[in-house]
This record gives sequence, C-alpha cells and structure tokens, in this order.
Amino acid sequence: MSYLLANPTDVLVVGGPESAVERVRSAVRTGAATGIVAVGAVDEALETLETRDDIGCVVVLEPTERPVTAACKRIHAADDAMPVVVNAPESSCNVATIARYHNCEYHPKSADAMELCTAVDGALARLEERRRQVAESSLFTTLLDKSEISIFAKDERGRYIYKSDLTDDAPPESVIGRTEAEVSPNKLQEWARTESESDLEVVETGTPVYDEIRNYGGNYERWERTTKLPWYHDGEIKGVVGIDVSITQQKIYQRRLEQQSDRVDQFIRYVTHHIRTPLQVVYGSLYRARMGEAGAIETAEERIEQVETLVNDLHRLSMDDSSSELSSSSITAHSADAVTTAFVTLLKEIWSVIGTDEAELIVDLPDETIIAAEVETFRPLVFNLLENAIKHAGPDVTVRVGESGPRGFYVADDGTGIPESRQEALLGPEETIEPDGSGTGLDVITETADQQRWHVSIGESWAGGARFDIRNVPMVTEPGPETTPSDPITLDTSEDIGPVSIPGRAEYDPSTDRWTVVADGKNVYGNIHQFHLVHGTASAPVQIEGRIEALDDVSKWSKAGFTIRASTDELAPFGYIGQTGSHGSEVTWRTSEDGFTDSDQFEELPGTFDWYRLNYVDGVVTCYLSVDGTEWIAVDQQSVDLGGTVSVGLLVCSHNTKVANEATFSNVRAVELETDRS
Repeated sequence: MSYLLANPTDVLVVGGPESAVERVRSAVRTGAATGIVAVGAVDEALETLETRDDIGCVVVLEPTERPVTAACKRIHAADDAMPVVVNAPESSCNVATIARYHNCEYHPKSADAMELCTAVDGALARLEERRRQVAESSLFTTLLDKSEISIFAKDERGRYIYKSDLTDDAPPESVIGRTEAEVSPNKLQEWARTESESDLEVVETGTPVYDEIRNYGGNYERWERTTKLPWYHDGEIKGVVGIDVSITQQKIYQRRLEQQSDRVDQFIRYVTHHIRTPLQVVYGSLYRARMGEAGAIETAEERIEQVETLVNDLHRLSMDDSSSELSSSSITAHSADAVTTAFVTLLKEIWSVIGTDEAELIVDLPDETIIAAEVETFRPLVFNLLENAIKHAGPDVTVRVGESGPRGFYVADDGTGIPESRQEALLGPEETIEPDGSGTGLDVITETADQQRWHVSIGESWAGGARFDIRNVPMVTEPGPETTPSDPITLDTSEDIGPVSIPGRAEYDPSTDRWTVVADGKNVYGNIHQFHLVHGTASAPVQIEGRIEALDDVSKWSKAGFTIRASTDELAPFGYIGQTGSHGSEVTWRTSEDGFTDSDQFEELPGTFDWYRLNYVDGVVTCYLSVDGTEWIAVDQQSVDLGGTVSVGLLVCSHNTKVANEATFSNVRAVELETDRS
C-alpha cells in the first residue's frame, strides 16, 4: 500500500521496561494515536519502519544502546522525516545533542501524560503534513521534469519560479527569476508584453484564465491554449500557475481544410476563365480546317495541349497538401529530375504560347538559372504573372524578368501600374486588378507562393508599370567559374557549438571511410545555434561533399549535413545543406552575424537523395544534391561574406535537448579549389 493511503497514526516505542511502555500507551490513548507497537532494540525498530507505512512517530525510552543519542542518530539516518520523541531519564541523554537532530525532541521521564500525549499528537501531525508536502512536491517536480506539457509558476511580478523542462525549449535554469520579456527574443517582445500583462491581471484580480487561444507570431506560427490560475498561499495570492497546450497542428489542419475548399472553388474559376479562350481558338481552327486552311489542325492541337497542361497544373495545385511546418518553405520532390525547373526555358515556352506579336519579353537572367521547385508546381505561377502583364498592360507590353535578391526574381511590365493604395490588398483572396477581372490569376500566384512559403510583393516597375517580386525562393543564378580540386582539407577538430546539454563526439574509421558523429543541440534556426561540428580550417574557395548514410530521427527536425562557416563562433555567418529527420533535405543560411538563421526543407520522398555538396567561390555559397554522387543538381545559392579563411565540416544537431542522435557520413571530401578564369 502507498504510504499516502496509509494512516500513519501508530506509535513505535523503542526500549524500556514493560511498565514504561504501558505508561506511554496510557498517555497517548486519549490522543490521535490508534495503536502502539513495542520493540526492544533499535535494529528491530528499523526493520519495523522499513515494512510498515502506518508508523507516525517513534518514542525512544531506554534502548540497549548507550547513550540514547545513538538510537536517535540511527533512526534519523534511516528516515529523516520520521519524528522522534525521547522520553528517557535525563541521566542517560545528552539533551543538547538530541535537540540538534532534525525532527527530534526531548521530554523527561518525569513528563506527565498530558505533555507526552501532546508531543506524540504533534509528531503525528507533522509527519502527515510532511509526507503530503513531499509527495505533492515530487508529483509536481515529475510533471515539470518528465512530461512534455508546458507547466509554469510565476511570482507576483511575473518572474518564473518553476517551468517544465521541455524538449526544444529553453532549459528551466535559464529562465528562473526572469520575466517573459527577459527570456523572449526581440521578435516576440510584443507577445511577451501581452503575456506579462495577463499574468499580472490574474495576480491583481484573482480571476483565472481558462483555455485562452494565443498566437506567438514572429517568424513562425505557433498557437497555444493557455490556462492560468491565481496561486494562493496562506490565503494570499503569491503569483500565477498555468499550463500551455500546443494547438499549432490543429490550427494547421483547420487552415488546410479551409484552403482545400478554397482551392476547389479556385480550380473551377480558373478552368472556366482560362480554358474558354483556347477552346474558342480550337473551334475556330476546326472550322478553318473544314474550309481547307493549311495549318489549322496544328493550331487546334497546340491549343488542346495548352489546355491539357493548364488542367494538369491546376489539378496539382488544387490538390497540393501543404504539410510542412510554417517556419520554412517546402519543395515537394519525387525524383531527382523533378526537383528543379529551368527558369529561362520555362519563361520562353510560356511566352511562345501567350505572347503577342507586339509584346516583348526581356529576361535579365542567365540561361542556366534554375528554381528549386517542380515545374508542375511552378508553371502556373509564371504563366499567370506573364498573362496578367499582357492582359492589363496591353498587347504591346514589354515584360522584364530579372533577379530580385537575395533569393528571388521579379516580373515587371511597362503598363499603367497598380496604385500603391491597392498593392497590398491585391494579394488577398478574390481581388482583381480591374473591376471586371476574374481574380483567378492573382489567386494562383499567391496560392502557389503560400504553398512554397515564398513571399510575394507588388511594386512599381522601371517604367511605372506593375512589378511582382517573389522572394525567399531557392534558386541558382550564377554557375560560377570552373574549379578544380587543389589541397585537401583535414577535418581535425571536433567540438560542441553553443550551450548543448549532452557533450557530442565524433570518430573517423579510415578502414570504411566513415565518420560517426553523436550530437545534442536544441536547434540551428533563428537565433538558436546548438550543434556538434567536425571541421577544418582552409582558404577560400573551398568545397565539401559526401554521403549521409544514416541519421537517427530523434526529432523530425534532427539535422546532419555539410557546412561552410566564417568561423566556429555560434553566431558566425554560414551556409549548410543536409538531411532532416522527417522533412527531407534542407538548406540553412545565416548571412550575417546579426542576421536571422532561416531554412528551407525540400520534403522529397525518403531515399531520394543522400549525397550533398557545398562550395564557396567568390563570396557565393552554392548547394547541390545528388542521387549517386556523380551527377549534381544545384538547388540553392546565396551571397554570403565568409571571408578568406573559413571553417569547413560536418554539422549534426539532435533538435532535442534531452537526447543525442547519431549520424553516419561516408565519402566525405573537403578540398580547397583553384578557379579557372581564362
């Protein structure tokens, strides 16, 4: 039976003649004690305490040990919560020593029955209270330490007193004694101020908050359901206790259902709007074919193919499942040749279909420019950007497409433009550029960008017309100079970066050419940088590549990959490419020491890629994927000033402050490069 369910009201009497035991029995009979258990020696007393939960007090008479303090010491060592009442002749006791023992008190043998009964009753009450307090404290501590529920307690000024030790959250010791504003990053200060005001209102009014929905905001979406209660002690409010329950996934699912419904409506509107004109051309071509006009059948076939392409693209868009987390973009890849789109080629293909004889398309991008997105996903966005330019700027429009850095492109025209007062509103649902417009074109643009976590903005072009900027797009615009490997880079240092909880380690097996890296770390995102790094120092330009054979998915965001950094400082700028636990391949960037570390996950099917390459040439970091380590696909690129001397190596982060993970790398090759600029 649990001691909390036992009734600790029996008294254990140790030593003394039978007459002394009867005197104690008679004295406590009228009090709270319900029974007497008598033993002759301390050894028997300790055995009894070990097997019985209903003992609430020990009365020491005259045990065989001399002096009595020896009995008190042994009982206290076995159970320091057990109260001890010494009722022995003063000549056999060292009263001063007994008084120093915790929870031990002396009453002379001459004490009357009332005094002895009061002492025993007080001891029984103290034990019951202490047991209850210890149990409650232990239960609370277990919830704080072991559960993944956010539980907290704050004082009357909103300072943390207790906080759950959660995976992927600040450790409790780092926030105790601090307010929400003091522990929150700058981007969440507005949320922190609101939380502090709510805490103080609960303290001041005593009114609890139940199941209130809160959104963190900031650079990522995070929703919580919060309950806060006034914390009473001795009848006064001393602070607030609360529970936060994450409902982010519920919100995401709810929004997906709404988006799916919107996509169905959008698909119907788009098909109605965009297929009518090609079908009219088909009907006209068929009529001309019947009249014997040469080339009419070919025209009809081209338009039918255009309709088929549009329907397939829009079907894919309407059914796309935006399953990635909201902290990063998503590229849904199913095979190596479906990861990227040749941007310039796509522009020219679409323009050949929708462009007029009077219109002009100017592409200020290298022919090799690629976008890391499937063509089926990317084509509707480009199609509608170009079509909107022709439709709203006129058949003689000049459309210019160029780079909008960092990591983005623009499509601009020389039409009449869009009033600044309407630019932001146009990106909302059901908006059109003209009163009689269908709105479907802009819907497709914003829907595609939202699904990929790209950012769309509207502005003014070089000629006063409309300009659409699409940013945060994984893309490569600079193939860079030809390079050849030069001196190898030795990865000779293994160290933890940032305040990790579990020390990491790395081992290299030359017989198999494999690295095994074990790492802890909360994250490599935002302003959090905790990971294990195996690295070497080299002079730019440099390159590192290799295969990731295995990664423990301790978290769906666990990371293992390749990095080139300005230094090993945790806030140093860097580029990175590698694997995650459940979100496919990932690129991560920090472009300056005071910048925000951001990332994009590719969400490809498991096993699509396990070879990765990263190079740094002329201040530009380029990321590559490969199926076999032979043919490489450039998927992202960023201008990052890492300096002339860089740190090159392997990065692993468990994304779990309580559990380390293990990653296995093979065929790792890090080299300095020589550039051919002839």
